[in-house]
Amino acid sequence: MIALNILMAKELTLDDVFPVDRVLDVQITVDRKDWNTIRFQSRNFETEFQEKRMSQPIDSPYTYVKASVSIDGVEFPQVGIRKKGFFGSQSSSRPSLKIKLNYFDKKGEIDGLTNLTFNNNQQDSSLMSQFMSYALFNQAGSPAPRCAYAKVTVNGNNLGIYSHVETIRQPLLKRAFGNDGGTLYEGTVVDFSEGWAGSFEKKMGEDNPGREKIKQLIQALQGEEGEILLSSKASGRGWVSTNSQYDEDWVRPNFDDSNWKRGWNGAGYEKRGGYQSLISDEFDFSAEMYNQTNSLYLRFSFEIENLEQMVSSGELILGMKYDDGFVAYLNGHRVAALNAPEKLDWDSKATASHEASGFDLINISKHKDKLQLGTNVLAVQGLNVGLDSSDMLIVAKIQLSDYDYEQGIGELVDLDAFYRFWALEGLLGFWDGYSANRNNYFFYLNPETDKFHFLPWGADSLFEKFSRLGVDPRAPVSVKTKGLIAQRLYQIKSCRERYARAMKEILDKHWQEEALLAETERLETLLEPYLISSQEREMRGQRGLISQILEEWNDGKNKQPTSLNSIREFIRNRRSEIMNEITNGMPVR
Repeated sequence: MIALNILMAKELTLDDVFPVDRVLDVQITVDRKDWNTIRFQSRNFETEFQEKRMSQPIDSPYTYVKASVSIDGVEFPQVGIRKKGFFGSQSSSRPSLKIKLNYFDKKGEIDGLTNLTFNNNQQDSSLMSQFMSYALFNQAGSPAPRCAYAKVTVNGNNLGIYSHVETIRQPLLKRAFGNDGGTLYEGTVVDFSEGWAGSFEKKMGEDNPGREKIKQLIQALQGEEGEILLSSKASGRGWVSTNSQYDEDWVRPNFDDSNWKRGWNGAGYEKRGGYQSLISDEFDFSAEMYNQTNSLYLRFSFEIENLEQMVSSGELILGMKYDDGFVAYLNGHRVAALNAPEKLDWDSKATASHEASGFDLINISKHKDKLQLGTNVLAVQGLNVGLDSSDMLIVAKIQLSDYDYEQGIGELVDLDAFYRFWALEGLLGFWDGYSANRNNYFFYLNPETDKFHFLPWGADSLFEKFSRLGVDPRAPVSVKTKGLIAQRLYQIKSCRERYARAMKEILDKHWQEEALLAETERLETLLEPYLISSQEREMRGQRGLISQILEEWNDGKNKQPTSLNSIREFIRNRRSEIMNEITNGMPVR
């Protein structure tokens, strides 16, 4: 009885709840009706991607209920508990969980930490992605949560191993930055796009200074408008082909497009809501494309009166708002492509989905020699991700610009820290993070630097060479450039070189294959006694029901959630894959 009283009186520390050498015992007791409420709450695409999320975060569908929790025998008799997670971690049998220690008991906390996060590793059968990746981020000097393992039981039912991830709040910020008085935001499938300043969810701190900095960063990423060669409102010609009659002739400057539909930038269709204001009436191709075909041909002409001046001044920038992919040609020469297949046909579809939240700016200066005096033509094949897609959009522009993006971004973002964060996402194959999918990240306005610092989150989708959201066959494996900050910087040669230096430094100092492989062996031994049968099967790479569902969802292209063997294979091959690609300079598409 005396020993029990001592245990009950013990105050846990962060070191107690984030051990690296043992598994926490977490026992949750909750009313059965409330547990069913948690289990069956879910997100849906219609709600999460409604238009109003541009101006404000979408309210969470998850509600807190009362529960009690025991952590290694230490009781918290009144806590709030709810489901957590976006689409990839949805589960009604083993939901990811958020426990708020001070939801009912205002004094509930562990060393200042009031929120506990337990992730179900739905996308990571190896169970090691979060534990190992967060450790690597921290080891390399890029702030990240601590992570531990927990055996979770609910009302006596063993749910198996969860990852216990440190919620990004004051204790982490204080440890990482030496202060916790700044403003913290979370980004969930959102980027620093024009008109989207209100979409980021403030987690703590003063919103006004932070939101103003976000607006300034959005402006810096837009750059200063230079000389417009082709306007985003320019007139052009569009055509939805039903066969290969034009082959590649349609991209040439002298092609006769007089029988094509005449309209104004931009083009596509919208079945629900979002792109209507961007699509001109004349270039609404809903009838021709929806459930009919995936490709759209567009041609825009523009004039150059002083070719020598055009070639000698500024950077040539192609701006594209696109949903879901495109290939662009300047006077018959291919100059840019995103989410496009290697072999392009008249009815090709995009290799991945992409929401057009702003202009992607692509530096095509190396193609200045394709410009010509007089009439020039930008031809674009727009690609949709599927016949039944609810929308499709292409808006194009071309301008000359002398704007220094790195300087503009660097006034608002700590670039040394960002390159390190960015290179780690690339090294670890974080296909659902900021630089690859504009998702799963926090950023902190550090009052000491007055700049943003980025932190990873939702790291159950790493140690994979290719994204499960679709693969652009020409995309490099060493770097992710979908996030706007990464995209803008990667257009600049000196920035690519800076990224390469950050990558090589991390490889040299922190990517130690033997140690990493030994860690997987250690963790396998640590976790084995606590695995439930489904986890044990999938860790070994045996296809369970979840794997089958995910594979079908991705049209058969999805590899199973990362197994133990695949994570080891990734570790063995990653250095050579990256160095083979970057030794002679970062790849440029």
